[in-house]
Amino acid sequence: MSNIDKNRIDNYYKSGYSPDEEKYLGHLFTDDSNQHELIEVLKEQWNSTLNEDQDSRSLDHILHKLNYRINSHESVKTDTTVIKLVKWYARIAAVLLLPLLVYTGITEFKPGNLQQVEGLAEITAPLGARIKFTLPDGSFGWLNSGSTMKYALNFNKIREVQLTGEAFFDVRHKDDSRFVVKTDQINVEVKGTRFNVAAFQGESETSVTLEKGSVILTGEKLSLPIEMKPNERVEYNKDNQFVKKEVVSAPIFSAWKEGKLMLRNASVEELAKQLSRWYNVDVVIENSKNIDIRYRATFEDENLKEVLRLLKITSHLDYKIEERTKKPDSTFTKQQITLKIL
Repeated sequence: MSNIDKNRIDNYYKSGYSPDEEKYLGHLFTDDSNQHELIEVLKEQWNSTLNEDQDSRSLDHILHKLNYRINSHESVKTDTTVIKLVKWYARIAAVLLLPLLVYTGITEFKPGNLQQVEGLAEITAPLGARIKFTLPDGSFGWLNSGSTMKYALNFNKIREVQLTGEAFFDVRHKDDSRFVVKTDQINVEVKGTRFNVAAFQGESETSVTLEKGSVILTGEKLSLPIEMKPNERVEYNKDNQFVKKEVVSAPIFSAWKEGKLMLRNASVEELAKQLSRWYNVDVVIENSKNIDIRYRATFEDENLKEVLRLLKITSHLDYKIEERTKKPDSTFTKQQITLKIL
């Protein structure tokens, strides 16, 4: 017997849903035991959508509500609850993309049903959340907070993705097809492997950490291709074209996908960036000039206040938390954290 109420899913897409149905959908899509049945239900929804007018399935009502709930939820009182709320809605946002992300490869189920479509699919992990993705060729991975990935709708023919931010990839091997991750500075070429890429917009360094298999790094500013072996990490600085390769424990650099915030010899500037992305807050640093303090710690399922408290008692660091304020459009500002080196 089916555990899924198809009418509730359909109502959510048509905007005729109640708060109970919204809650039902959230629990439904976060329960892994429903995965196979959900795929069949979404396949039916997709086929139905193909026969409808393009405008009849607008998701604007859902996206507006997600934005409102995440940015202006004033009644939440604890950091832990806020983080859970954001993660919950982030997973719902990812679910709403499933018909696009899963069924760009629908021709595998029904050959000839769709003409080749030009364009890009986009997956974004909201600030403060991390999401798992599956690509049409069966490759999968995770996107870190504040990251975006794009790929062509004919992905099975051209296995290339464009990455801004950080992602971990587990690539499905195909003898006749390479897999390429393109960033602003370098490209990562593979055939089947596990690796982490960090290429955040506005930052000088791009890094690649290889866990399994082999990859080749190429780029306009690289004089020669760089071949990597497992447990190697390469950092490329675009400002001075400096390349650094070192042997590391690769899983450490992808522990974020398991909900672990790890600091490994991090400067206060790196600490501020990590906290900003991880908890979706603005972090300001006071009086850090000419002070070189390094942080080494691992946090798992800790809220922001607890992380700051632990950093304070284990290092020469103090902090101040400024609460959110309401803006004229009824949304709220980000929480601001000020770090002070003692």
